[in-house]
This record gives sequence, C-alpha cells and structure tokens, in this order.
Amino acid sequence: MNFQDILYPIADALQWSFKHVLEPTSHWFNWICVAIAFVGIFYWLRRQGAYNKKAAEQGTTP
Repeated sequence: MNFQDILYPIADALQWSFKHVLEPTSHWFNWICVAIAFVGIFYWLRRQGAYNKKAAEQGTTP
C-alpha cells in the first residue's frame, strides 16, 4: 500500500461530490447566501439605529 492508494479514492470522492452535489446546487445556494446576507445587513442596521438612538438620548455619542 502506497500513498497513491490513499489519495486516489479521496480525489475521486471529491470530484464526484463537485460533479453531482455542488454543481447542481450552486445556483440556488448562491441566491440563498445572498438573501441571508441581506437579511443580516438589514437586521444589523436596525440594531445599530436603535443603539445610536439610545446613545443620543443618553448623551453618550461622541
């Protein structure tokens, strides 16, 4: 048993996963990631607005 006996099955498994799993799902997976990012940005900006408003009321803004 040599090192290639270990690497070739791993390489074959990775190639199979890219061909049969990642390529078919890449389009909608990208859109899901973009949607999650926009939801996260919207949430973060709402929270930041609340923090800024609270800081302005307490007079702790620089």
